[in-house]
Amino acid sequence: MDRGEFRGLLDRIMSTFDYEACVLGLANGDADPGSEMSVWPSNGSTHLWDLNKGELDRARPGTPWQAEIDLLMASQMRSADVKERKRLYDRVQQLVAANLPIIPLVSPDVLAGAKSGLRNFRPAVLLPYALWNAEELYWSRP
Repeated sequence: MDRGEFRGLLDRIMSTFDYEACVLGLANGDADPGSEMSVWPSNGSTHLWDLNKGELDRARPGTPWQAEIDLLMASQMRSADVKERKRLYDRVQQLVAANLPIIPLVSPDVLAGAKSGLRNFRPAVLLPYALWNAEELYWSRP
């Protein structure tokens, strides 16, 4: 899809609402929930449900579970405690799973290869796939 077609697609989704369904990829390589502040809160720029409520109404949650997500996302952004942030975001994920405002279709498989003899090679699901533990990698002696 070229850039013009993609802009047209986004216009139909975000402005004219001239569609019945759309398969769209929301990609995020960061494990920190702060990077998803554009998606989950009601006023997020890529909050893709309840779009036809109008810009001012989108800032207000339309359901109790969305109001809870708004509160949880704001709270996790203010906390410096990693365990507390995880607990709050875990609850966001529970609410999303229970209410399905968007339906996740796939999770990518990560395939990584290495030359034999490389030890402690344990690819991760997030970037950098193969070098997250670079200080632990070493070559075995032949």
